[in-house]
Amino acid sequence: MEYLREITADVFDVAARLKEIDERYRLFYNLKAGRYEVYTLIARPVLQVVLAQSPPDCRSVEHVRKTRAERAAQLFEQYKKENERLQRAKLKECAERALSAAAGALSGRKNDA
Repeated sequence: MEYLREITADVFDVAARLKEIDERYRLFYNLKAGRYEVYTLIARPVLQVVLAQSPPDCRSVEHVRKTRAERAAQLFEQYKKENERLQRAKLKECAERALSAAAGALSGRKNDA
């Protein structure tokens, strides 16, 4: 993986803060893709997450903390509840539009009579 450069020190101490989350976490810059990535060092680097911020900052650390494998079930439940909430909101909006259209159609028919 010659295209990966490990970042050991940075302005916002992200590399050090990632190690506080998990001592195996390492921050790398991918020269090929032009982005920052977090890897777990076991026998060889294993990609954990791609960071959206460039350069990495406190949002990056929070994102890594939030997306850890140990939180996968909890994160899945969060997404599931949010999707259900969005679906209910869409259904409500659709029902309100249908009711409004029906009311408009009925009021037009009354005027014709």
